[in-house]
Amino acid sequence: MLALTDSALACLVRGAREVPRRSRGRWLHDIAAKLDPPRSIIRSRERSRRKRARRKNGTRCYTVEIADHIAEGVINAFVATEKLSEAEACDHARVQAELGRMLCDWAQRWMR
Repeated sequence: MLALTDSALACLVRGAREVPRRSRGRWLHDIAAKLDPPRSIIRSRERSRRKRARRKNGTRCYTVEIADHIAEGVINAFVATEKLSEAEACDHARVQAELGRMLCDWAQRWMR
């Protein structure tokens, strides 16, 4: 939500007076969309920013589908080898990061 000061709101009202009455609603709607875009656009911009940052850092993001029983085994292995604590094992982002590190370690050993 956009917070307007009294003076900014007054400027907006004065500007709206200059727009013909029949198109004023559309004009105000367009201004609102520019000043406070819908959440879907904001999320899309955030994803794009993260993607550009990954490219700049030379990393990629892959989505991997794993069956539930296999994923539970992998998470249990992380906890058993103390790569993750019990609390961290409940955090999807931490498990995903550890899985990425594990794959990177595996790839580096394979390339030797």
